[in-house]
Amino acid sequence: MSPVDEPVLESAPLAREAAPRLCRLDPETGENCSWYHGFWQYLRALRLVTTPEHHAQFFREAFGVAAATSDRPRVLISGAVDYGILAYVLWACRQNSVSPSITVVDLCETPLFLNRWYAERVACGIETRASNILDYDAPAAFDAICAHSFFGFFEPRERSRLATKWRGLLKPGGIAIAVNRVRRAAAGSRLGFSAEQARAFREKVIGKAQTMRKELDIEPLALGRLAEAYAARQRIHPVRSEEEIRRMFEDAGLRVERLTEVADSKAATNGVSGPTTLEGASYACIVARKPAP
Repeated sequence: MSPVDEPVLESAPLAREAAPRLCRLDPETGENCSWYHGFWQYLRALRLVTTPEHHAQFFREAFGVAAATSDRPRVLISGAVDYGILAYVLWACRQNSVSPSITVVDLCETPLFLNRWYAERVACGIETRASNILDYDAPAAFDAICAHSFFGFFEPRERSRLATKWRGLLKPGGIAIAVNRVRRAAAGSRLGFSAEQARAFREKVIGKAQTMRKELDIEPLALGRLAEAYAARQRIHPVRSEEEIRRMFEDAGLRVERLTEVADSKAATNGVSGPTTLEGASYACIVARKPAP
């Protein structure tokens, strides 16, 4: 059972309505990302994707490390498809008796809208900024930077820039806390759904939506069409090893203090695979520190 009560069914129609208005246009394709941000909460409701919930214990332990440096740490959430990371950062900080000051940075306004909505719901003040993290500048350094399933949005050569950017945003002694899937067998520089995976994904979405028909605000076949659009567009740059992650941080001057791999065996019977889907997989959990002078 999740330690955090997230209002996924309530936020799903909010995200679907807001995404066409708020999602940014991709300058290369001319499309916005509403196919992603408008659908994600339904995937969460159907329990078909990996979220911070699956790594709650790691976040609790990692923020115990952050709590050792400050009882009111400045925390940056770097990339946020919705409010999921915020919910677990707040929970992890409560478990460690600290009250964080939180900033959420994402390229798109839709997840920032969802973070503000959730923060108001739980009576927590946050700051949000619509920005590419590589271009973001903060008025003050952070005690901790947190991300979940973020590295796949960056090509391998850009990941070193990301780690370097994080180092620049951290205080001396500050830590980076991250979870990312490791795909050792991934072929090619970008990973998407195959035609067979896309068909299976659509059928799984429709089937699970039918079992939740009374709880959802949308017809199963309409969700199936959203699943088709998602499977046609979703692409990630796979991370292939723990060593790749270690080099990314160490080359940026961050000292890796924890790098463990966790197998998500509970999801092995889900019956659908593809980028971001909840399936038997391995995840690297990382804590890296900016050395003090």
